[in-house]
Amino acid sequence: MDISTEGKNYLKQVIENLEVKTLRFYGIPGCCNVNLGVGLDEAQLNDEVITIDGITVAIDPIISSQLEGVTIHAEEENGEMGLLLVGYTPTSC
Repeated sequence: MDISTEGKNYLKQVIENLEVKTLRFYGIPGCCNVNLGVGLDEAQLNDEVITIDGITVAIDPIISSQLEGVTIHAEEENGEMGLLLVGYTPTSC
């Protein structure tokens, strides 16, 4: 997993005044597979916690293989900034 300059700058801006400073990726059981969830949340006991270019990231082991080769990026759409996972391909139906 990697992070673009835009992703890093956006996340630093978002978490600047928050208590929780960890971007957490977690699994959500679905009908066909495990879906990917993401949010600003404390790491859970079994999460792998890594720091990517100054950003703390927690990854639920259930979905870690889905994030291999993914880059956290941020871009503007319709006047709103948001995260984009470049290289991520959903595995659920």
